[in-house]
Amino acid sequence: MAILTIILLVSTAFALGDTMIRPKTPCEVARDAVPHGLVGAYIPTCDAAGQYTPEQCWGSTGYCWCVNSSGQKIPGTETPPGTARIICSTQNGMIRPKTPCEIARENALKNVRPGVYVPTCDNDGQYKPEQCSGSTGYCWCVNSSGQKIPGTESPPGTVRINCSTKWK
Repeated sequence: MAILTIILLVSTAFALGDTMIRPKTPCEVARDAVPHGLVGAYIPTCDAAGQYTPEQCWGSTGYCWCVNSSGQKIPGTETPPGTARIICSTQNGMIRPKTPCEIARENALKNVRPGVYVPTCDNDGQYKPEQCSGSTGYCWCVNSSGQKIPGTESPPGTVRINCSTKWK
C-alpha cells in the first residue's frame, strides 16, 4: 500500500529533472486527465497557482459558468453562447443570480428559429427599454418587467419612440 501511495504522489507532482516542484492541484489533475486531442471534451482551466479559475467554459459548446474553489458549478450561473456572461469573481465574492431578462433570453436562445423573439438585456441583466424582433423589424418599448407598453410599437422603417423616457 505504501508503494502505491508513493507512486500516486510522484505521478501527481510536477517534476523538473530530479527536483520535485509541488504536487498537482485537483484542478491540474482534472485538466491533465482529459485525453490530449479529444474533440469536444470539457477541459477545466486553472490559474497560475493551479486553482480553478472562477469562470469555466466549455470550448466546443460556448457555455460558461461559475465554479467555487473546489471546481463545483454554482447553480444559476450557466450562460449560453451569445449572452452576457456573469462576472464570476467580484469584490465580495458573491455571484449575482440571473435576472428575469437573462432567463427569458436564455430560454429563447435554446429554441432559436425564424420568428422567435429574443429579449435584449443590458449589462446589469435588466430589460433594455427598447426591444425589437429580428425577424419582423418591429420595435416596442417595455417596462422594467419586460412587458410591452401599449402604443409604443414601431414598424420597420418608421421613426421609433424614445423608449428610455416611456418605460419609467
